[in-house]
Amino acid sequence: MICWYCHWGWPKEVADIYQRYSELAGDSEVLDFGPGHIVWADENFEDHSIKSCIESAAEFQQIAPDADFSDHQLDVAVQSLKDLLAVPEDIRCCEPEGYDGENPAMFPPPDGLEMVRKR
Repeated sequence: MICWYCHWGWPKEVADIYQRYSELAGDSEVLDFGPGHIVWADENFEDHSIKSCIESAAEFQQIAPDADFSDHQLDVAVQSLKDLLAVPEDIRCCEPEGYDGENPAMFPPPDGLEMVRKR
């Protein structure tokens, strides 16, 4: 299976949030490995995934006691998810219906949607 987002990148609105909050946290570690890893690292941009991560964020330190994130970094990660949730789901989740899992070039993003690589 070939990742569609790996080929096309992320919607600009999504990539901008990731970049902004990576900078606020000092790096992208807390986004990729913190309470929102299911969203950011695994590219699960659906409402239910984001809401689940927000709801379970308070328990993150108990679930991952070896994680070395400050309270500030964890707060930044949660705020990134809240801002992401404000982006319409049809923009966040733009992988075309029917993507065959093998030929991403044959399944372009919707017209007018700017895709960028996360930085």
